[in-house]
Amino acid sequence: MAEKACKQCNRIVEDATECPVCKNNDLSESWSGLVVIYDSEGSEIAERLEIQTPGKYAIRTR
Repeated sequence: MAEKACKQCNRIVEDATECPVCKNNDLSESWSGLVVIYDSEGSEIAERLEIQTPGKYAIRTR
């Protein structure tokens, strides 16, 4: 199964029908860019993208 990105928080999920972060079920196979956040509290990128939970995120979701 292809990776999908949540249209609300941009979290990338595999083999799921619901986002584990925001519990949204509106997932898209059309996304671009990838950022992996390990330390959401100490990351300037996470702060700029408003990410509070570590994981893989799409930069843009269509």
